[in-house]
Amino acid sequence: MRGFIQLPKQADIEVVIPTSVVSIHKKYFMRLFITILGVSLAVLLIGLVGCSRTIEEFDEPSYAYFPLETGKYKIYSVDSTVYDEYNCTVSTSNFQIKEVTGNTVLDGENQLAYKVERYKRQNASLPWNAIGIWIEKIADQQVQRVEENQRLIPLVFPVKDNQKWNGIVFIRRDTLVPIQGGVIDMYKDWDDFRCLEIDVPYVDSTTLLSYAQTTLVLQADKENNIERRYSMERYAKGVGLIYKEMRILDSQCRVDGAGSINCTGVGDIVQCLGKPWVDKAEKGFILQQRLIEHNY
Repeated sequence: MRGFIQLPKQADIEVVIPTSVVSIHKKYFMRLFITILGVSLAVLLIGLVGCSRTIEEFDEPSYAYFPLETGKYKIYSVDSTVYDEYNCTVSTSNFQIKEVTGNTVLDGENQLAYKVERYKRQNASLPWNAIGIWIEKIADQQVQRVEENQRLIPLVFPVKDNQKWNGIVFIRRDTLVPIQGGVIDMYKDWDDFRCLEIDVPYVDSTTLLSYAQTTLVLQADKENNIERRYSMERYAKGVGLIYKEMRILDSQCRVDGAGSINCTGVGDIVQCLGKPWVDKAEKGFILQQRLIEHNY
């Protein structure tokens, strides 16, 4: 037909590619494949190295600072000073406390816990008298200790320098604790517990017992003109609690006619300024508890 050009059918068209061009393309794709393979291997190796570092950071924590084992015991020497506001007296005493880790039980949360049997005697020549049972366990990487129906968290794991946590999360801060001569607001103004020393050697200046690795936990350290709240514990690796000190004291700064602190006098804060707490306290206690014997 006029005005149209008839093209050959598709079957009639034959494309011929020189063998030299095919060879060039094969070499190009081979080099590209080798390059991609090398980059992939490099990325995989970097990923493996990164993963190994991450695994090391999340190793299972060591519970050596709070070992729990049935049959183990600790004996403590305790020095106590009690300020009896009701009777207006100050009394001091020394006695011994023995703690024996007993059998395991399931606690109220259906978790494995240890019974800690507690005994008391006035001196080493007298027999032990049972005074109660505490409960201790390690759960969710933290120690939980129930003492006198109060659940504390004295340690968390892994133990780290300057680590902080709420050690009295299970206790109301306005809890009134019974003491000789009345009650006291023991946990008032307590902040987070904090690790101040990690894996440091320690020698008890009284018993002269030495420990290669210890950690210090500050539980409270608050003070104003009429209240003092201080509590700390030191733990040794492979042993547990080796020293505890508490200063839970109140004062209304009541003085008598001679200007001396006297719980029957009239309150005068000015008279308390600069006085040490051992002299101006009217209610509360000072406690020092140090380990003298154990079978760990």
